[in-house]
Amino acid sequence: MIATMANQNRRWLVDFDWWLLLAALALTAISVTEIFSSQPNSDFWFKQMIWVGLGLTAMIPATVIDYRRMAPVAPLFYGGSVVLLVLVLIFGKTINGARAWFDLWGFGIQPSELAKVTTIFALSVYLARQYEQKKNKKETHLSLRDMAVAGLIVLLPVLLIIIQPDTGTALTFIPVLVGALFVTGIRPRWILLSALVLVVAIAVGWHYRYSILKTYQLQRIETLLHPDQADRRGYGWQTYQSKIAVGSGGPIGKGITKSTQSRLKFLPYPHTDFIASVVAEETGFLGMMVLLGLYMFVLLRSLGHAERARDQLGVILITGVVSLFGFHMMINVGMVVGLLPIMGIPLPLVSYGGSSIITAFVALGLIANVRLHRHVN
Repeated sequence: MIATMANQNRRWLVDFDWWLLLAALALTAISVTEIFSSQPNSDFWFKQMIWVGLGLTAMIPATVIDYRRMAPVAPLFYGGSVVLLVLVLIFGKTINGARAWFDLWGFGIQPSELAKVTTIFALSVYLARQYEQKKNKKETHLSLRDMAVAGLIVLLPVLLIIIQPDTGTALTFIPVLVGALFVTGIRPRWILLSALVLVVAIAVGWHYRYSILKTYQLQRIETLLHPDQADRRGYGWQTYQSKIAVGSGGPIGKGITKSTQSRLKFLPYPHTDFIASVVAEETGFLGMMVLLGLYMFVLLRSLGHAERARDQLGVILITGVVSLFGFHMMINVGMVVGLLPIMGIPLPLVSYGGSSIITAFVALGLIANVRLHRHVN
C-alpha cells in the first residue's frame, strides 16, 4: 500500500502541469511588483502576496481531488454561492455604488467571484450529463430544453449580480455559457438565430438607451464613440488618463516605480482595473507583449488539456475557465486602451483583489485536475 501511494505521489509530481503554474506565478509576480509600484505608500502589495498564498493553498484540493468525484456535489457548491449572493445584498458592504462585498477583518470578500467557478462546475456537470445521454441515443446536438436549462443555471447568479449592481461582472458569465454550449454540441441554426437575436437586441437597446442605461453607462459609451468630445475632466477622465499612461510607455517603458500617471494620482484605480496601464507605462510595448504572451500561454496550454481530456466533463470544465479568463483579459486590455467602455472587469491574476486571485487559482486547479486524472479509471 505504501509503495502504491509512493508511486501515485511520484506520478502526480511528474504529471502535474508545472509550466501552467509557473506562468500563473509569473503573472502574480508582475501583479505584486506593479501594485507596489503604483501604490508605494500602501500595503496592497503585501496583502496581494497573502492572497496569492491563499490561492495556491486553495488550488491544492481543486487539483488533487478527482473532478469526477466532485461532480455529484457541484449543485451544492453552486447553491452555496447563490445563497452568498443573496446574503451580500442584505449584509454586504457598498463600495463604488455596488453592494458586492463582505467585510471580514479588513479584507473584502466578493461572492460573485466564487460564483464564477461554482457556476462553471455546475454548468459543466449538467451539460456533460446531457452529452452522454445524447451520445447513447446517437444524437449529436443539444435540445432547446437542454440549452434553456443551461441558460437558467447561468441566469440566476447573473440576475443577483446585476441587482448589486455590477454589470461588468455579470457579463463575464455570458462567454462561459457560450463556450460550454459550443463544445457540447449546438445546432448551427441556433448559433445563427442567437447571433440574429443579439444584433436585434443591441439595435433595440441602443434605440431606447436613454430609458435602459444609467447616466454613467451612457457616458462611458459616449467616451468610446466620441473620445474627442468626451469631458476629459469628468466622465472621460479615466479613459483619457489610461491612454496617456499606455502611450507614454513607448517601446520599453519608463522603468519600474517610475510611472507618473499612477504615482501622481492621475490614473484612477491603478492597482485594480487599470493595472495594465501601469504595466504599459513602466515596461512599455515589450512588457505588455510579455504580459499578453503569458496569458496566451495559459489559454492555449489549457485548451491543449481540454483536447486530451478523457471525458466531456473535463472538456466543458476547461472550456468554461478558458472562456472566462479570455473574456476578462480582452475586456480589461480593450478598456485601458480606449477600445471598449469601462466595465470594472479585473485582469486575472494581476489586478489587486483577494476573491479574484483565489478564484483564479481554483480555476487553474480544475484545469490541472483534468490533466492530472486523464489516465485515472
